Amino acid sequence: MIKVRRARLADVPGMMPLLNEYARQAEILPRTEQDVYRSIREWVVAETEANIVGMGSLLVMWHDLAEIRSLVIDPAYQGLGHGGKIVNKLLDEAKSIEIDRVFALTRKPGFFLKLGFQLTDIKELPRKVQHDCVFCPKFHACDEKAVIMPLKTAVAIDDAINAAKANHNGTTPQTVIPLITKKNLSKPHS
Repeated sequence: MIKVRRARLADVPGMMPLLNEYARQAEILPRTEQDVYRSIREWVVAETEANIVGMGSLLVMWHDLAEIRSLVIDPAYQGLGHGGKIVNKLLDEAKSIEIDRVFALTRKPGFFLKLGFQLTDIKELPRKVQHDCVFCPKFHACDEKAVIMPLKTAVAIDDAINAAKANHNGTTPQTVIPLITKKNLSKPHS
């Protein structure tokens, strides 16, 4: 059974082989062991009884924006829903600290779209470009897509729907049709 949880310092040696392999394949930016130790509070891991088999981190970019980065799953455990569990754990963390929007840069946007993210233009994320992208060797030929999820609106919609369902006071529940849904939000808030 796979458990998804916050990372601990003792996990770092078990995290590094997977991070290094994906960095070697140029799927993620390289992370040093020192960097992972320094940022351990940002990480979530998926583990079996004996091994770390996946991970991802949530980097707060600004008061209203965070990035999911270094999302990796051991190839033997891909396609089993563990990546989605890691992303959901990171989104829960973002909601708990009241982040408005979470984004990721990815070569697999379909994975994130299935989780409720929307495609966006990297130009809409100037803090990311200034902080990381300008230092990337692929900066002028980037092959990643930007995806974003507006959390404040999504949370407000979920809360309104849940409140309406809960307030039927023992009578026959009424169908709740939201005016805005997560899927039809056209633009993230700035």
